[in-house]
Amino acid sequence: MKSLLNGGNPRTATFRWQHFDQTGARVAGVNHTTNVICNPLYTIYQTTRNKDRLSVLKVLQNTTELEFILNSLTYELLDTFNLPAKWINQLKLLPQQVALTETEFNFLIDEYLSKLGSQHRSRVCESAAIAFYHQQSAIPVIKTLLCDDAP
Repeated sequence: MKSLLNGGNPRTATFRWQHFDQTGARVAGVNHTTNVICNPLYTIYQTTRNKDRLSVLKVLQNTTELEFILNSLTYELLDTFNLPAKWINQLKLLPQQVALTETEFNFLIDEYLSKLGSQHRSRVCESAAIAFYHQQSAIPVIKTLLCDDAP
């Protein structure tokens, strides 16, 4: 606990799990979502405009702009999401093992996979953001994330 009081990163404190939850919030009369990550040692609140996987990943990445990467974990997740092989083959023509900002990644998807449907596009973005989160080293990766069964 002393390291936290001296400006240490709460996520580096030894604890086996983190808890995540979301609750509605109004900001200037507009609906938003407050995301909460905590364990018995700390609590972090971050309010986002949307309540979706990418917003959760933005909170976990702890950045103002999401980052993405196409790597083996991305393709493993896309396989789990049952993305058709034709789209996976198209993605493999894009830069691999390169961290991309949300703006850069969206440009590539718009340019080279323009006919990708909205649901498949969401899965591609989610998979690449999850893959980036797991390979980055700026903050500790949460190993066990507890949450309720909300969609």
